Amino acid sequence: MNLPWLESVRPNGKAAQFQARVGAHTRELERFFLRLHAPAPCAEGFWAGDLLAVTCGPDAEPGDLVVWSTGSTASLALARIGADLALAPVGGFPAPPDPALAEARVRGVVVGRLRATRKVV
Repeated sequence: MNLPWLESVRPNGKAAQFQARVGAHTRELERFFLRLHAPAPCAEGFWAGDLLAVTCGPDAEPGDLVVWSTGSTASLALARIGADLALAPVGGFPAPPDPALAEARVRGVVVGRLRATRKVV
């Protein structure tokens, strides 16, 4: 079974207008983008090729869709924040590791999705 994965991308064309910066004197991004690579659409409504806009930082609330990782780009995954603040996997992504064994860190909150137009055959 193919697992979904996220790729860090820099949007171009019209999508670039959604790239936000913290301030005029810094090069840090306030928002970053990830392209979803998935074998099939998921219950969250995401499709392969969707660009997910993510605000930086761990400021999340129960119900939010977040991007988490264990520190490497290869470990980026999607999860929902539960009422108990636990991370529940979504869209076929793996569950975060046991907090006692490895530290999963929230990288940001998904605030939007950019989807290319699809041709219906």
